[in-house]
Amino acid sequence: MESKLLQKLKYASQLTAQEKHIVDYILNNPEVVFDSTAHELAQQTYTSSSTIVRLCKKLGTKGYPDFQLKLALEYQQLPSASAMQKQDSPFAEQGNVLAAIDSVPYLYQQALEDTRRMLKAPVLLRIANWVKASGRIDIYGSDMNYYLAQQACAKWNELGISAIAHNSPNMHYMNTMNPNSNTLSFVISHTGENQSMIEAAKVLSNKQMKVIAVTGNNHSTLSRHCDETLLAYGYNEQLRLSKMSSMVSVLYIFDMLYMGSISDTY
Repeated sequence: MESKLLQKLKYASQLTAQEKHIVDYILNNPEVVFDSTAHELAQQTYTSSSTIVRLCKKLGTKGYPDFQLKLALEYQQLPSASAMQKQDSPFAEQGNVLAAIDSVPYLYQQALEDTRRMLKAPVLLRIANWVKASGRIDIYGSDMNYYLAQQACAKWNELGISAIAHNSPNMHYMNTMNPNSNTLSFVISHTGENQSMIEAAKVLSNKQMKVIAVTGNNHSTLSRHCDETLLAYGYNEQLRLSKMSSMVSVLYIFDMLYMGSISDTY
């Protein structure tokens, strides 16, 4: 007879896409639970430690250590443990383009759900109203954030809303800006500690311009110099594919604001 925890894993309902993916991964690779911490399992499934812990509690355990213990005890009691030996999972293979068919959607979904969970509706609505009332939109970002800024600006420009991306603070431009020009500025920095982006926010804030930080750190230096903060998925150089998740998160934020602009434009 199949163990109770394994039954829950196979037939659990009301799980998120990430949780379903974790369950499938564990069912195909049960021994990985015994050898991995919650953080390591999160890395292998391209999810987060908090998602792992939430899943464990949904399955009736007190947390990941309790889940590990109960699964280990039940695994030992199975009549044929060899039937559950760790199998080769294409999802875990690095550099496998076929594995990406499954892994990329889960990666995107995690970034979108985590970003959505961090959003505060009143803040988003307030910024959306600033976008509608603005005469121009400036978006500042360096490196890959500059390309995200360009994409966001291209969409607004298609609607006839003037928007320009800046890959560095143009001090002459910012210092000569008319505070009454009704320009709305976004400054992107995943850590919130990029010095050039902080400097841009300082100059704009000192001119009494509305500035919004798009960052993964609500308590960053950048946030302190902005009127509002939109939290994006936190970029961590030590986590694989974190950069991809951060990019998806930022695009999601700007696309929501873009969708709000469409309703009034058309």
